[in-house]
Amino acid sequence: MKELVLVRHGEAEHLIKGVIGGWTDLPLTDRGKRQVKLTSKRLREMFQARIEIMYASDLVRAKESAEIILEELDIPLIIDSQFRELNLGISKDMTREEAKKIEIPQSEPLLDWKPYPESESWRMLQNRVSIAMAQLEQKSEEVVLIVGHGNINSAIIEWWLQLPENVRLHFAHDSASITWLGVSYWGEREIRKLNETAHLMRAGLDDSINLH
Repeated sequence: MKELVLVRHGEAEHLIKGVIGGWTDLPLTDRGKRQVKLTSKRLREMFQARIEIMYASDLVRAKESAEIILEELDIPLIIDSQFRELNLGISKDMTREEAKKIEIPQSEPLLDWKPYPESESWRMLQNRVSIAMAQLEQKSEEVVLIVGHGNINSAIIEWWLQLPENVRLHFAHDSASITWLGVSYWGEREIRKLNETAHLMRAGLDDSINLH
């Protein structure tokens, strides 16, 4: 695998209803569908026919996004629960106000902090990503597209850059954004594009005004 393309799902209903994310399983909004349609066209422009396969989280907002992308890219699609968003435990389906009441105070080490009862820690997410990506590395495809979520995409970037286990970095991933990871001439893993949304900005569909 020489190149990895990460797309975050389009705007989903939980983002505009004030419901917690994670494994809450709500569909895309009409705006989210329009966002992803533009992203799919941008992917075709950027990569032509070089993307060989697409993986997507099994949560409906990611599956819907992947299906829209398939209208532009004629590639195999594999739905994989390993690319789900960070599990936020029993806060699933709660409003943000309700979830705030059961939030667990931050503790050290932060990598092992679980924000809600029965949720994943960041280290658990990193381990899940490491297993999934090790499996992908065994495949023959060189250019792979993953349609996922903000936290899962950040963890994939950490894995790609081979950062130390005790490092946690936050990378912004707006709705329907594109992140492109590759390998330099010298064999160094690099970020070529991060949170690319220019195609959405031109249509007034980016998250810069209505951040979630």
